[in-house]
Amino acid sequence: MTNSVTMQGVYVNVPTVDWSLFKELVRKFGWQAETREQMLDRFVSSRPANPALSEEDIINEVRAARYTK
Repeated sequence: MTNSVTMQGVYVNVPTVDWSLFKELVRKFGWQAETREQMLDRFVSSRPANPALSEEDIINEVRAARYTK
């Protein structure tokens, strides 16, 4: 697969008993497949360890924007 190929994300519900068959099909076509858990793990690991704003900072900003006259 080349980098010039446009990718389309698709969500497919596959019965657990058919997952290995589906993974084989994915492998043969050169596609990529991941479970919802794997996708969530990938997202969580991509987040910064020390965010620029704390939760308290965000709440204070929202309150200032909403309740300031």
